[in-house]
Amino acid sequence: MLRPVAAAGLASLLVAASGCGGGAGERRRKPAVPATPLAKAVVRTAKSYLPEEEKNLKTPKDCSDYVRRVFAANGVELPRTAVEMSLLGDRVASSRDLRMADLVLFSGEKADRRVGHVGIYASNGIFIHLPSSKVVAMESLYSDYYRKRYLGARRILP
Repeated sequence: MLRPVAAAGLASLLVAASGCGGGAGERRRKPAVPATPLAKAVVRTAKSYLPEEEKNLKTPKDCSDYVRRVFAANGVELPRTAVEMSLLGDRVASSRDLRMADLVLFSGEKADRRVGHVGIYASNGIFIHLPSSKVVAMESLYSDYYRKRYLGARRILP
C-alpha cells in the first residue's frame, strides 16, 4: 500500500511523463480537414478501377489518362499529361498536409526531378495510380521506391 505522500509523488510523475501541460517547444498538428463529398467521390471512382472491383472498365492508356478519367467521371476536367497536371491548382507544402483527392506527383523511372508520373491521394499515406504494369494499384507514399521519386502534390479541389 502506498502512503499518501508517495502516491501524490507518483501521480505527479505520471502526469509529467504523459506530456500533459503542453511545453513551449511542443509541435501540434493542425486538425485534419474533413474530406469534401467531391473528394470522397473521386477516391471512390479511383478505387473502382482496382482489379478486385469493377471488371468492365476500360483500362486507361497511362497514369495521366487514368487520373483524367477518374476526375472527368466526377465533373472535373484535367489536361492530358502529368506535366500539365503538375501546373494546376495549389502546391501542397508537405506530404503531411495531403488531403483526399490531391494529385501526387513523381519523377519517372530515372528518379530525376521531372514529373513523369501522377496518382490520386486516398488517405493515411496511400495513393491510387496506374503504374507501368497497367493494373491500377494502391501504394504507400512512404515505400522506398515512391519516397525517392516523390516531387510534390497539387490540390485542385476546394
